[in-house]
Amino acid sequence: MKYLKTSKLFSVLTLLLISAFTFTACDDNGAGSDSGLTVVETAQESDNFTILVEALYDTELDAALSGPGPFTVFAPTNDAFNALPSGLLESLTNEQLAQVLQYHVLAGEIAAGDLESSQAVQTLTEETIYVTVSSEGEVMVNNTAEVINPNIEASNGIIHAIDGVILPNEFQNIVEIASKNYELSTLVSLVAEAGLVETLQGDGPFTVFAPTNEAFEEVSSTLEGLSAEQVREVLTYHVATVEALSTEIASNDLTELPTVQGENITITLSGAEVVINGSAGVNEVDLQGTNGVVHIIDSVLLPPSYTE
Repeated sequence: MKYLKTSKLFSVLTLLLISAFTFTACDDNGAGSDSGLTVVETAQESDNFTILVEALYDTELDAALSGPGPFTVFAPTNDAFNALPSGLLESLTNEQLAQVLQYHVLAGEIAAGDLESSQAVQTLTEETIYVTVSSEGEVMVNNTAEVINPNIEASNGIIHAIDGVILPNEFQNIVEIASKNYELSTLVSLVAEAGLVETLQGDGPFTVFAPTNEAFEEVSSTLEGLSAEQVREVLTYHVATVEALSTEIASNDLTELPTVQGENITITLSGAEVVINGSAGVNEVDLQGTNGVVHIIDSVLLPPSYTE
């Protein structure tokens, strides 16, 4: 049963971005598509990707990425891997490491010059990454890793070297999950200003109903009239003190959720769609993290005591 709305924008961008693009530039090492080297072999030619290459062989992903593709690989450098928290890489099972590596790979060849100012696309894990391009041409992935050497061509795709390792939701808390999505930047800023980051990085579990930037823009005049403490209450009203997955919500097992703010959120089904507090629709569901889950919604929720 289809019970939640999905983002049409994400679907359109994905279809556009998985199309194969052509690009004729070569990387700094002189490796180009005429070399006949696959993305794995091209990475092997560089001293900057030795950890990445070793990880590909350890997880047996080298064979998959030697296939016809085409692929786009956001390739962390050795420095990027070394910047990970001490012991994290070594603590991963081969299955977990394979998941992290596949999160850096897109189906389709996408040159840096073909990127829009912002796009959300699926990786080989079927999980979304968020890519932005600044007016100065700086390319960021998930708001944490910068492309430092773009358009390294291979026979079956293209490599963009990045200065950070990007992690799937499974390895991140709910603050980190929200922080990588450019559509949630207003929420992330307000959470920081309200001093709630440490709270939402706690053990939880939490369920966060995360309004988009557009949703906050629609109530900007209302928020401007609130005190800092009231804004804090509005934000904590979006955080349930239990973990509620979409399957539980859609099956109508949950009709109310207690929040950190103290008042309850109401959940109803309107046909095939879930509606929060009678007005807010759900755009994207089940962004599962280490301490809870995030659902992206299209409206800001106000506590009942405020609207009364």
